[in-house]
Amino acid sequence: MNPIYLWILAIAIAIIVIAFLVFRFKREKIKPAQLLYIDGLKALLDNNINLAFQKLKRVVSQDTKNVDAYLKLGDIFRKKKIYDKALRIHRELALRRSLSAEEQLDIKKSLALDYMESGNHAQALSILNELLKLSDRDPWAIQFLLSEYEETGKWDEAFDLRSKLTKHKKEKDKSILALYKVFKGKELASQGDYHKARMAYKEALNYDDKCVPAYIFLGDAYYSEKRLDEAVTHWKKLLQMVPQTGYLVFNKLEKTLFELGSFGEISEIYEQIYRENPKDSHALFALASLDEKKGRAEEAQLKYNQILDIDPSFLPARLSLIRIYQEQNEIERAKEMVNKLFENLPAKVEYFTCEKCGFSSSEPLWRCPSCKEWNSFNI
Repeated sequence: MNPIYLWILAIAIAIIVIAFLVFRFKREKIKPAQLLYIDGLKALLDNNINLAFQKLKRVVSQDTKNVDAYLKLGDIFRKKKIYDKALRIHRELALRRSLSAEEQLDIKKSLALDYMESGNHAQALSILNELLKLSDRDPWAIQFLLSEYEETGKWDEAFDLRSKLTKHKKEKDKSILALYKVFKGKELASQGDYHKARMAYKEALNYDDKCVPAYIFLGDAYYSEKRLDEAVTHWKKLLQMVPQTGYLVFNKLEKTLFELGSFGEISEIYEQIYRENPKDSHALFALASLDEKKGRAEEAQLKYNQILDIDPSFLPARLSLIRIYQEQNEIERAKEMVNKLFENLPAKVEYFTCEKCGFSSSEPLWRCPSCKEWNSFNI
């Protein structure tokens, strides 16, 4: 055989052998635990929690030094609401020596979430405050600490923290700061300290002069101490500042003005609101209700029909018309109105709905109890 061909053959065999050895070396270098870890991360990205759990569990059985695998395994236990196991894993990790600063931070964050979701707010607050000491501008720590303050009713602490955020971000909207003061006021009022409650409500108005609940509860606090004139003054102030929400205090005003012997004033209040906004169904309904009380059924009937022209789904007006027709023995008209009632019946009876999560309430709310969003009921 030609020596040249022999050399070519030898070189080719050498290349194949080298390639085989390199491939084998690489395969041996990537340990099974590392491959499992990569598979586990991919499963997490795909939101396949059960597969990720299986992979990571095998990882930690083969490689006890993989801190991140343990961390994520604990996080999965938390997502499965198995809080005791999540806490045990994360606590044991926190005791390890030679952890990097980043690993220590990640472990603390996971522990904070474990405590928050398991309802141990005291421990959660302790860890979140530790995190904030390490970095006073850590957005993660600030967000969850603020959430915990709100969840546990620590309104002063929430106010201080959000104030710093507002200044740092140069935000002009201070409506949530105002609501913190309102909630603090409600807490004080529930303890019978109406004076301090009023101070909190007035502070709220310094941050947001259109803070609806501040006016409502300020009037309530005065009413609770039989200071009826002052209660009326602050409810009227709401009508001036945010007239479209005036209906929230209509009943309070009627009751209090009656007690003061000034009930005749209420019709003037409703008429003024209606003049300024002819599409205010609530003011028109209040006027119609007054007409009924005064025995002016025809005037009331006209107003109820006028309301339904503006808003066919306004249930109180339709029900009132049905009642009037029944009292007047106009059975056919009452039946017709009942049929229209079913046609226009709203999907939900509740009046106030959270724009973010859809939670509904028959009472006005300023913080959604479901998704915890502020000012989401469009009041």
